[in-house]
Amino acid sequence: MTGLFGGTFDPFHQAHRVLAQEALRQLDLGQLIVMPVGRPPHKERRTSFATFRFEMAWLGVEGLDGALVSDDEIREPGVDYTCHTVLRLKKKYGLKELLLLSGSDVLMSIDSWYRPADLLKEVSLAVAVRGGDDRSWVEKRAAAVGLRYGTCVRLFDMPAMDLSASRIRDLVVSGGDIDGLCPSKVVDFIRRYRPYARGEAFACLSDADWQDLLDLEEAAWPLLSRERRLHSVSVAQYAARLAVLNGVNCKVAASAGLLHDLAKELAAPRLEELALRYVQLYRHDLPKEYLTGDLAHGPASAVMAADLLGAQDASFAQAIAWHSTAHPDMTVLGEILFLADKIAYDRNFGRLEEIRALAEERDLAAAMKRCLEEVFKALNREGKKPCSLSIEAYEKYLKTG
Repeated sequence: MTGLFGGTFDPFHQAHRVLAQEALRQLDLGQLIVMPVGRPPHKERRTSFATFRFEMAWLGVEGLDGALVSDDEIREPGVDYTCHTVLRLKKKYGLKELLLLSGSDVLMSIDSWYRPADLLKEVSLAVAVRGGDDRSWVEKRAAAVGLRYGTCVRLFDMPAMDLSASRIRDLVVSGGDIDGLCPSKVVDFIRRYRPYARGEAFACLSDADWQDLLDLEEAAWPLLSRERRLHSVSVAQYAARLAVLNGVNCKVAASAGLLHDLAKELAAPRLEELALRYVQLYRHDLPKEYLTGDLAHGPASAVMAADLLGAQDASFAQAIAWHSTAHPDMTVLGEILFLADKIAYDRNFGRLEEIRALAEERDLAAAMKRCLEEVFKALNREGKKPCSLSIEAYEKYLKTG
């Protein structure tokens, strides 16, 4: 039997893990699919980037035999309804039976779900009875739901846990201690990647603009590996922060961050083809080193971003094209993206905090100079030389600094 446990997991906390653990143990599940929702139909607040939520779920179930995390709903465009997800999963994996896991509150809300009768023809319900729940009430409600929809409602037990994702988010934002509230690796992830620091950068965005960014993340999802997605979202978040500090459009900066590495993992022939197309589209002369090898991923990503957005804004394209190396003629947006790529929360190196401090004090020129120095040192350790545009950019910042 396969179980399905869905949720926003924003963040994935200990109650989620215990529910999954007890379901695996008590319901004799062969596997449990943990499904972070892509776009929830009923959530009124802004959900975090799907990349962060997926990663926290992944870390949260680590070590639970039989549990796996699926990005099926994140990959699927539009609002996610459980009914549609169940049909896709059963077809994709050839599943005859599927057990849908939930808390006991589902027994009161199931009638308001999208097409509940159709859903419960395809799945059985497994309801967690928490310590402190009125078990006789749960049993009566379960029997009533089962009778009304002609389905089986199974019950399993879990201890009472006074936890909520909203409380944990509030604690994180206020600097409180969340040790023990989430699995330890999730706590470490939150501390490093700061998924709830988005208020610093994105508070100025309308709900519609925030949803546009989430849609962009969704569109880029199948083009990037798990590791690359995490970096791209980190860059988007930090680019937005620097944009707010420097009077640049926050949404534009975040969009550039989300899309800056679209071509990073392409094979060389396709990479070079797209880099040449960049030159043709934007008539920007580039050194040959930009048209082959790893550096080609900058201009290639700019072309892919233009295709994805259906627009060809030159300054946006330049920022993406030069994000790896810098350029002597960079715009402020370009500087922000270059810096975010190097000093976002997923990065860790010697002078990181010094460069972040300069950038957040709005001294972008000094931050660029220090950052390029660190890039040159890293290249030297690898026996590589900086590209010509990086050297020209550094010379410019030497003069201004």
